[in-house]
Amino acid sequence: VVSTQSTGFSLGSEAENSAMLATVIILAFVHLNGAEQASYYLDVLTHNIKDAGCDNCKIYAKVYSKRNKLGKVYSADLGRLYKPQHNEFRTDEWDYFRIKAEDIGIIECIELTSKSSNAIHLSEVVISSTSHPQPTHMYNTAGKWLSTSSKSNHVSKLKLCAQGVEVYFITTKVTTAKKDSGSDSIHLTAVIEGEEESTQTGYFEHVRLDDFRKGAEDTFVFRDLQSVHEVKCITLMAHGSDRLTLEWIEVESSTQETVTFHNKKLTNLSTDKGEGTSSLKLCK
Repeated sequence: VVSTQSTGFSLGSEAENSAMLATVIILAFVHLNGAEQASYYLDVLTHNIKDAGCDNCKIYAKVYSKRNKLGKVYSADLGRLYKPQHNEFRTDEWDYFRIKAEDIGIIECIELTSKSSNAIHLSEVVISSTSHPQPTHMYNTAGKWLSTSSKSNHVSKLKLCAQGVEVYFITTKVTTAKKDSGSDSIHLTAVIEGEEESTQTGYFEHVRLDDFRKGAEDTFVFRDLQSVHEVKCITLMAHGSDRLTLEWIEVESSTQETVTFHNKKLTNLSTDKGEGTSSLKLCK
């Protein structure tokens, strides 16, 4: 044994040192590859639209980490989202799952895979884990149905990702100046635009509540969106054939003051061309 008095550190035999180095490398490899276990908590919201729910649909999940400094993305299979003796994926309801799998660190995306011909339409997924308890919010911004069907707007794999860390508070006012101006079946989404950046919301909805009643003000909160810095415009998009007429819409974020956009012409929102326009852009 060779001793180093200046440091008080002892060096063993070459074989011992090699074994120690191998152990360190293995431990580092295990840590970097997320082999430690974590419990994942998934909150899944099925959208409030006709035929959106599907009990006993075979839906599988896979989570992806944020890209690290070396450009590496880790993933973990969570298996089937299934709870025995439970009616999953009910329309306009949350489902809650707890699954144990490899710890990938900070979660950025989830990929959902359907192995059923029956379709479901998910609105939002919220994920946290025991190692990273801060929830991550992801929205079905593409408005896709999840199934093995070849129908239009249906996909067998749906990947949802957090867009950033910004929180937006959006308040709407339904006009009283027009008859039948309110509708809870418009399935509204929006694109928030800045000078150079933009970010897209999920559906404007409150679970089991009647939104967009005539004369009402409703506030919706969207988390983990991209910061656009100073909001310049908002584009409202209707995905339902009912009619909605907003008087104004306010956008506030965690980093900027409220911006109000007025629908001066009281343009109707609807996918029915006889009722209005499916897309309405309002700017400062």
